[in-house]
Amino acid sequence: MNQHDSRRIAMQAIFSANQAKELSASEVEAKTMSVLNLKELSAYSQALIAGIIEHRDELEADITDHLKAGWRLSRINAIVVAILEVALYEIKYREEIQPKAAVNEALNLCDEFADPKAKPFVNGILANFVNE
Repeated sequence: MNQHDSRRIAMQAIFSANQAKELSASEVEAKTMSVLNLKELSAYSQALIAGIIEHRDELEADITDHLKAGWRLSRINAIVVAILEVALYEIKYREEIQPKAAVNEALNLCDEFADPKAKPFVNGILANFVNE
C-alpha cells in the first residue's frame, strides 16, 4: 500500500473517529478495517490515526486559530476537517514528510472526497502552516 492509500484510509478513519471521539485509536482502527473490509492497516495509516487522535485537541485548536473571524470548526464539512487534520499532523509531526507534499496530498484527498470549493479553502488553511 502506498502513502496516498495510507493517508486515504487514515482520513476516513479520522472522519469516523471525529463522530465518536470517545473511541481509542485501536477501536478506530478496528472499526475502519471492518467498514472498509480490510484485513490490515498499513503501519503508516496506524501511525497517522494514533498520532492524530493523540494530538486532536491541539490540531483542532491550530485549525480554529486560522479560520476567518466568526467561523467555528463545527461549521466546516467533517470530511474537510479530517483532511486538514491528516495534513496538519504530517506537517507538524512527521519530519520525513515535506510540508508541501502533505498539502499536495490533502488537495488530492479533496479531489476524491470533498466539494470542489473545499480545495482552495484547504490550501489556504494549510499554507499558513507551511509558511510559519
